[in-house]
Amino acid sequence: MKSNSRTGVAAAVARTLAFGSLAACPLLVGAQEAALEEIIVTAERRSTSLQETPLSIIALSSETLENRNVRSIEDLTLLTPNLAIQPGRGSGTNAPTFLIRGVSGGGGATGERGVGLYMDNVYVPRTTGSIFRVLDTERVEVLRGPQGTLFGRNSTGGAIRLFTKQPTQEFESYLKATFGNFNRTDFVGMLNVPVGETLAIRGQAAYLKQDGFVERGTQSLGSTEEVLGRLQVAWTPSETFKATLSAMYSDAKSDGTPNDIIIWDMNPDLNFQGNFADWLSDALALSGQPRAQVSNDPRLVLDDYTMPDYCFVDDFDPDWDAACELRNDNEYFQTDLSLEWQLGENMTLTSTTGYSQMDHVGNTDWQMLGFEFRPDDVSSEVLYQELILNTALFGGKVDLATGVNYFHEDSESPRQQTLTRWGSSTFSPQAANGNAGGPFRTTGDGLLEQTTSAYGIFASATWHITDKLNFTGGGRYSYDEKDYLQTRFAQVDFVPAPGTTSTTVTTKKDWDAFDWRATLDYTFVPGIMAYGTVSKAHKAGAIAYTMLQRVPGDQQSGDFIPALPPEEVVNYELGMRMTFLNNRLRINPTGYYMEWSDRQAARNVSCVAEGIEACPQGFRVILTNSGDVDIWGYELDAQFVMTDNLVLDGALGVTEYSLKDEAANGGPNLYPSQPSPTWNIGVQLMPTLSTGRGAARLALSALTTRLAWLCITPLGRP
Repeated sequence: MKSNSRTGVAAAVARTLAFGSLAACPLLVGAQEAALEEIIVTAERRSTSLQETPLSIIALSSETLENRNVRSIEDLTLLTPNLAIQPGRGSGTNAPTFLIRGVSGGGGATGERGVGLYMDNVYVPRTTGSIFRVLDTERVEVLRGPQGTLFGRNSTGGAIRLFTKQPTQEFESYLKATFGNFNRTDFVGMLNVPVGETLAIRGQAAYLKQDGFVERGTQSLGSTEEVLGRLQVAWTPSETFKATLSAMYSDAKSDGTPNDIIIWDMNPDLNFQGNFADWLSDALALSGQPRAQVSNDPRLVLDDYTMPDYCFVDDFDPDWDAACELRNDNEYFQTDLSLEWQLGENMTLTSTTGYSQMDHVGNTDWQMLGFEFRPDDVSSEVLYQELILNTALFGGKVDLATGVNYFHEDSESPRQQTLTRWGSSTFSPQAANGNAGGPFRTTGDGLLEQTTSAYGIFASATWHITDKLNFTGGGRYSYDEKDYLQTRFAQVDFVPAPGTTSTTVTTKKDWDAFDWRATLDYTFVPGIMAYGTVSKAHKAGAIAYTMLQRVPGDQQSGDFIPALPPEEVVNYELGMRMTFLNNRLRINPTGYYMEWSDRQAARNVSCVAEGIEACPQGFRVILTNSGDVDIWGYELDAQFVMTDNLVLDGALGVTEYSLKDEAANGGPNLYPSQPSPTWNIGVQLMPTLSTGRGAARLALSALTTRLAWLCITPLGRP
């Protein structure tokens, strides 16, 4: 059986058809010469022009985000080749995977991500619950390739940075209402009020709702209902000091990921005792229906937007019941304080203090056949502190950014039980477990807790050797430690020691690492720059225990998986940043080769090969060191301003890989896989509407496509 997520194409179509709503655009004062806007980024931890920054960056301004109808982080994948945010296997967007150039990671309460995510410079550690809305956003930066020197641990694939609009000394306000198909109803409001000459307040609120587009029983999968609020206060008592205090809250509810069964193929033998197809056939037969067909049963493979409405969680009757309804509810709260001191003409000290709390409650159905109730609750509480000093040395010949940061997280998955209704037999070679109306089996019952503390110190300097030649070098030392606790209760593959109801293990582990970068860039003529870089980043080590029933009591430690070492990525990259035709044409090509070592990945491990008897599925899924991978490819980003009202843009990304040890990887394929090639072509048409008092723009944006990923790559497994 194969499944596919309809999220990409269908949601993109839904969003595009909904752009009957008018995007609010700034007023035009007068005629302007057509040219690309200059985008200032802070990827080097100081302000630089996008075209003068020797990194592979996609930077989207607030106007571009508005014109291209970007509503969430997930939409960025439609504009950023070699970036993918994919539903997790079985868990969908409850536990999405972030990938850049094939490098990924994360999931659950303890998994470390490979693509860093920052909200107003505050690190967001969990992939669960991190599909944020992009509203009242100043800009988004997607940094492709390892960013270990400046952004630290867990940026082996790159980093995504969101910057919200800040309070200003001008009165501003808007109220937007958007209506579209799928009953889309959005209300977004913003108010910016100056209070005297030194204080300004900016507030935003939004209510967003849209129906789903994949029908399953009584649910429309993909439906969303969200409430968001943000309040920011900026205080500027002098020209040398500024403080900004922000707080934001998001409550997002969904009926689950819009997955769909597109192929049903149980060859060579549908009647193999103990698989889900066998149990499904038993249930159909008991209800007076024919057994399931071996290939593409029309009751299972319906149209592109309808799932089978079977439910066995309440009983063995295939009729639909509310017990099988899926959910994906996320609450996120963040407050942060930014302080900026101008210590001298060329010296600035910036402090960022952030606190965040995330609570995710969801349940999923890995087989999508209604046989299980699988909760995946995760919570996270984070304290983040960073200090950065920027200064110019030797008369401006050297720009230095140096700093320290501290990260602390308490994360957990509270006790939760995965219940599976099994049919006429268990997985071979286990004995039958009763008749076709057999009871629930507890296939998972436990809890996880982890406390992480991490420290980093870094420095990066750019030496302006000549007016055309620059060298950038830097390094970061990182240290992190983890306290880990896992408790398992009785379940199909685990029996606690006699006289106990559970087994609890605790451990503590620490790691350190050094990341570095060296870059040389040369400007041939104004507007044409080439660069070469080599850099290294790491992802934090991991603790992953699986307790099995091989030995009782304290001796069960023999089943524990050793802590995994940090994984590393070394990147070799060449690129050019080019503008032509008086800044109307921008072309940015990049090529890269990356060596990825000690990759952390979940894979199936054969119980037979390990001599494990208490393992009814015949395998177990563990987080393990899956060996080394070489990754290479290229990116091409381009924009062309034809007129002041018409902008064309496009991008292309290609990623290829070679596994060094297929046995350690658990097979010949990199999973999750990086979509390749990915590309997008966009047309931004912004006709000017003249009035007697000025002019305004109506922004229309063409549909962005990723056909290579959405129509070919299956996102599920049997």
